[in-house]
Amino acid sequence: MKGVDWAAHEDPSAMQSATLSPILLLRRSFELVGPIYWPLLILTSSSHIAFFVVGLTSPSLGMILSLLLLAYVLVGAPILTGAAFWLVDQHLKQRTPLLGNSLDQAFSKAVPLIFGSLLVNLISSLGMQLFVFPGIYCRVRLAFTLCAIALEDKGATEGLVYSWNLVRGRWWGVFWAFLVVVLIFGISILLLPFVVAILGATLAAVVTGGNTDIIELALLVWAPVVALLAVVVGFAAFTAVTPIFNVYTVLLFRSLQQLQAQAA
Repeated sequence: MKGVDWAAHEDPSAMQSATLSPILLLRRSFELVGPIYWPLLILTSSSHIAFFVVGLTSPSLGMILSLLLLAYVLVGAPILTGAAFWLVDQHLKQRTPLLGNSLDQAFSKAVPLIFGSLLVNLISSLGMQLFVFPGIYCRVRLAFTLCAIALEDKGATEGLVYSWNLVRGRWWGVFWAFLVVVLIFGISILLLPFVVAILGATLAAVVTGGNTDIIELALLVWAPVVALLAVVVGFAAFTAVTPIFNVYTVLLFRSLQQLQAQAA
């Protein structure tokens, strides 16, 4: 298996660093992301912006433009994610990854990346329709499909099988690893809009000198602006932490490979 070969030859000390601990993985992600943060941000932000535009203005956009933006998210996001994973992996191997090279690698695997992403979403969605847990179970088992395609040269269905086998026997560890980081980032991001709203209300009170009538009028006028600002801040925060999550995912993927090699 190529994962075993990677663990044995690419990094001789890999066995010692293999872990599913979310705290250790997150700490290492912060340590590693610095030199590649901006290239990763460029890769992730474009699809996020398209998704944001669709979600924010879809009712007022023409049907064709909305469909084009949605198609970009569905097709572009897997390719850009694959490019991000490849860039992270090159950095882990102490090579100097270039943004252009990562895009070239991802575009050369565009078809399996797109179909692999669609299959993961389809299988997970079907599982969610039956019962919630089967959907979550499948999502975790197939979480590394794009990693397998981008980093191990697998096809779409091969990537599904590779991820499924990689997580076998370690489902709860992987689930916990993802859950912790999602909660840490998610709660922080969800709190930001409330902070913005509170600051807006406080600013209105200061500017109006505490006059209740004027404060109510100011809040009525500025409420839509504050609400939009809160959404933008939350979206910006989500985009800002995505490069860290990309590093985290690749580290978790490689750790699973190392643990699998150790057990072989």
